[in-house]
Amino acid sequence: MKLFVTVTPNLEKLLLNEIKEIFKTNKLTPPTYTETLGGIEITLSDNMTTEQKDYYLWSVSNCSRLAESVRIRVGSIKSSNFKQLKSGLKSLELQEFLPTPEKEPQVIVSSSGSTLYHTNAIKERFIEHFNKFKQEIAFDVNAIKLKPLKKLLKNLKYDLRKLQSDKKNKNNKNNKNNKNNKNKNSNIDNEDDDGDKTLIIESEEEISNKINIAQKQLDEMMSTQLLVPQTKFFLRVENNVAQLSLDACIPSDGDLLYKRTKDKYISEAPIRETLASAIIMSIKDDGGGGGGGGSSSGQSDFDEESYEKEEDLNLDLNKTNIWDPFVGSGTLIQEAVNLLLKPKPSSCTNYRRSFQFENFKNHSTERYIEYLESINKPISPLIKNTMLIGSDIDKKAINSSIFNFSNNGYQHDNIKFFQGDFQSIYSNQILELGNNNNNGIIKPFTIITNLPYGTRILNKNKSQKVKEVIINDSDPFSNLDSYSMPDSSFENDTNFYLNDNLPQDLEKLFKRFGDMLHKSSNSIIRNVFVLNGNSHFQSISTNNGNHSFKWKKILDFKNGGLSVELLKMRRKKIKQRK
Repeated sequence: MKLFVTVTPNLEKLLLNEIKEIFKTNKLTPPTYTETLGGIEITLSDNMTTEQKDYYLWSVSNCSRLAESVRIRVGSIKSSNFKQLKSGLKSLELQEFLPTPEKEPQVIVSSSGSTLYHTNAIKERFIEHFNKFKQEIAFDVNAIKLKPLKKLLKNLKYDLRKLQSDKKNKNNKNNKNNKNNKNKNSNIDNEDDDGDKTLIIESEEEISNKINIAQKQLDEMMSTQLLVPQTKFFLRVENNVAQLSLDACIPSDGDLLYKRTKDKYISEAPIRETLASAIIMSIKDDGGGGGGGGSSSGQSDFDEESYEKEEDLNLDLNKTNIWDPFVGSGTLIQEAVNLLLKPKPSSCTNYRRSFQFENFKNHSTERYIEYLESINKPISPLIKNTMLIGSDIDKKAINSSIFNFSNNGYQHDNIKFFQGDFQSIYSNQILELGNNNNNGIIKPFTIITNLPYGTRILNKNKSQKVKEVIINDSDPFSNLDSYSMPDSSFENDTNFYLNDNLPQDLEKLFKRFGDMLHKSSNSIIRNVFVLNGNSHFQSISTNNGNHSFKWKKILDFKNGGLSVELLKMRRKKIKQRK
């Protein structure tokens, strides 16, 4: 059995490290890994039982915060022509992965270097194959779920007819015939210790009630069967070989895997939860030493000797506070809390996601529930005197953040959100909190933020008076709108070009942000990590290299189809007077 876990390109190494840690935590034997563009292929040993293999699928689906999808490799078949393709499809065991015959599966087809290049024609052959054997699927569903209930209903109806017939003939037969009829009655099911038959005859009303109950259950099961989501397939034909895979987590009409926060309110141009996790992991694991393909320096003239030595951050909440000055819907802070405090390894904190594999024929619900109970843990308490601050000039963004945190079980005074411009927040809140001496220990702030970069919509309102909002305040959210992120496949073009659009308000924002960092004390703001997508940001924010810091690129990837880079601030060394 092979699994293929997809991820945003350039994050493969981060994903591989995460998967290894997941399997280690779940006490699973290390499988064989193959790193490819956009994902990690996991090969499980043939010596494993089906039950053992289940835990690899379950653990990745529930515990990974980077995976965009988890696919099962069904098999490879020769496909130099349609005859070979159809013959090969017949050889693949698909029934166990198709939970319903009522819906055609979604099939995503791609082809390269093959004689079969017309993707729509390839898709048509797959759908034809499904329609030919869907009666076998219907038989499986009928045998497993519906047949016992149908049999019970049939027996009850027979008993009712038999009872009505006996009643009708009772007055026309003698006692002997009546006795014989009663002995044949299917409702005789008791015998006393002496061997005498004891009659237990249900009334017409009792049998009719049982029929009504059974019929209602059957109708509900039939209607439920129509609602069962169908599995999504991926058919890739390359060099005349077709590789068939299926999405084990997300059905044809389901939300993508990154949408793991239930009923999430989203601000404009949000970042995916998976990408936010990648940012936190890159910072947490090696202090920004690079997690997946970023160049060693964002600027060609970067002189290591002129800048402060990098620390091993490990993003320890005992040593730092966190501030996101462009918080949006709170995704970066939420992922930081989830990763640093590890409330539980699954998607969020107060609900269980449903995955497509739960609808598969051989899925064990009982074992799966036991597994979930073994991994899910209550929310950990936040570290005392550690602050997680989110701020934004947009009230809608602040409301979204508060709702998302509260809706996922976080209620704590040390998670605060402020409405206002970042410079006002720094002057009125961050300076005070950063200088707050807790038992002789001063905690600096680490800034982690997703900056506007041109195609992200800027809030053009004038700076507003700072408003503090504690997370456990209750605000109305009825007018909040959802924003749907565009889907980006790992097969898309991965060329890296930053946006060079520079409206005047964006240029001013970059300059003001750089000025704030330039003037900030190292004891107040120690580290800064910025997700940037604009080619002008580095030069403008550093005042063309004249400020007290420069940027170092530690990661680059695509965010909703836009090229972005994760930058780390490096301060210049303070020259000592002789």
